[in-house]
Amino acid sequence: MGRIKIIIDLARSPHVKLSDKKTMELLECILSHHGETRDLSEAMRIIANFDEFYNMARKKFEEYLFIPKDSRDAILGRVVVHKIKLEKNNGKNAEIIFDRRFDLDLLKKCLEEIGFSEIEVERQIF
Repeated sequence: MGRIKIIIDLARSPHVKLSDKKTMELLECILSHHGETRDLSEAMRIIANFDEFYNMARKKFEEYLFIPKDSRDAILGRVVVHKIKLEKNNGKNAEIIFDRRFDLDLLKKCLEEIGFSEIEVERQIF
């Protein structure tokens, strides 16, 4: 498929922007390698119901949808998805902001599995 950029923000959280279909493929890959967590299930539900959640976010004037997390997963460092931004410009797209403790190597592995051959990691420095 090509190239993708993982952006690491100042809080050390990886961000990835993908189409809704590629986002679902990525989340399914992570699920198969990482195991199920509440936040991962909720993120998949949001992407599966993209239009409904997009409209709800716009009505509430929210840019990001914060994902409910299980406190046990948070304590154990098993949280995968921190928040999601849904966009409709040239199709349905999602920006996933992963938890800062999520394994970057697993993210890269899953991106490769869904068809990205060139993965660039960019750290934001301000």
